[in-house]
Amino acid sequence: MNDVSVLTSVHFGKRTPYFIPPTFLYRHIRGTTPHICQIVALSQITGFRFADWMNLFGFDLKLIFALQLRLHSERTATVTPSPFAPAAPDACVARCSSGCRIENERYLFAKIGSQDAVVYPRIHPGSIVRADRHYSRRVIDESDGEAPLWLVEHPGGLTCCYVKRVDDRHVILLPNRPPLSAWPLCLSSEVRILGQVDLELRPRNPGCIRPTSRATKSEFLTTLIQSDATSSTFSTLLRRSRARSGLTLRAAHEMTVQIATLLGNQEYGIALSLLSDYEAMNKVPRHVAKIMTLCIIYGMHFYELVRAGGIHIDDSDKAPLVFHDGKQPSRKAPAQSDFGNGPREIPAQGLTAAK
Repeated sequence: MNDVSVLTSVHFGKRTPYFIPPTFLYRHIRGTTPHICQIVALSQITGFRFADWMNLFGFDLKLIFALQLRLHSERTATVTPSPFAPAAPDACVARCSSGCRIENERYLFAKIGSQDAVVYPRIHPGSIVRADRHYSRRVIDESDGEAPLWLVEHPGGLTCCYVKRVDDRHVILLPNRPPLSAWPLCLSSEVRILGQVDLELRPRNPGCIRPTSRATKSEFLTTLIQSDATSSTFSTLLRRSRARSGLTLRAAHEMTVQIATLLGNQEYGIALSLLSDYEAMNKVPRHVAKIMTLCIIYGMHFYELVRAGGIHIDDSDKAPLVFHDGKQPSRKAPAQSDFGNGPREIPAQGLTAAK
């Protein structure tokens, strides 16, 4: 640990959060959780993957997707099947191509909520839909055959619906019932088309539809928060993701309490005031558990969130961390029995492919 401490001091500096003191292991045994930057430093110095170091410290990134599926039920929200895939920037609305250059950036996934399943029975509440960001402008205007479905972002959150073009700048979201507006919306500022829905994973036991009787807005937004994945700050990404999830701060706090209860660890809970502070200060939380919770409630990729906070993680040139028996390290998550067969089986459990 003395050698590790010296290396982190040389590479990152003693006054940075990446510095690992010689007493690091002693503090960890005493219950002090490592800073995310310290885990990044361990990965960089040893040449082993960041995700494997996370597992050694008891943080399984695959839990993020499992809990996203479990907790998001009322409002349509994005989910992240792969915690390691880079998050894609939002597709520019109604242009010939979304401009995604990496295959992992092509698709966006969302779970349909019971309150905004406006195209039922074509899409069932609780279904997972895949939105293809590579779409053509003419697809929106085509009327032959069955109309395509689109995953769109509007001031009330996310919705899977039909889109009718009014002119080059305005579209109408169909069907015209809450939470969708009956008035034409301006592209980019009032509505953003995220992709064309081309796949649905339908639950074996579809949930009940609880339609809203009025239009819903996240914190009374009237316009969309502009997004630029290349320059988004940590606080901006949080505000935009919360608005996209259609959550108020109080609803988000209640969701963090559920996460802490399911995992049997209060470190995953986030106080209401702290959630507000995160959106005001442009700084990544010290505790890894808090970062994972933010990804769960707001439907974000873990790597996207930490990158917005200035922490860059690259496992492309890292080796897997294995023991002498050839097995990768893993730690059983607390309260795993609450998930039935285990949290890693949640994504496939209860879902069947639908045309």
